Amino acid sequence: MNLVHEVLDKQMLDSRRRKMGKVDGIVLELVDGRRPRVIALETGVPTLARRLSRRLGRAVDAMVRRLSPERPGSCRIPWRRVRQIDLDVYVDLDAEGSPVFALERWLHQHIVARIPGGDRRPR
Repeated sequence: MNLVHEVLDKQMLDSRRRKMGKVDGIVLELVDGRRPRVIALETGVPTLARRLSRRLGRAVDAMVRRLSPERPGSCRIPWRRVRQIDLDVYVDLDAEGSPVFALERWLHQHIVARIPGGDRRPR
């Protein structure tokens, strides 16, 4: 399987077929004498920024941590939760109960909801 071509940047859908972001990164386990093994998929702005440049990734990650220290900017989906890969990546996970939307919920609660007309609930 060509992971970069078949997985990276694809839409992820949860067990109820709800969009939960794109695959922004692939996490590999490297062990001497063994082939690399995929252990997780990552989604989130810091992961995407790291793909562009390490410096940009560190800056975005620091900004996210300053905004919301208790909320991760990126989320890892264990590879064992991946159920199917075709046009989209289907995972056995409920997006609402996962940390995938934690940053979006925090931003809505602390910033968007305070803007006039920004009182609609996210997702």
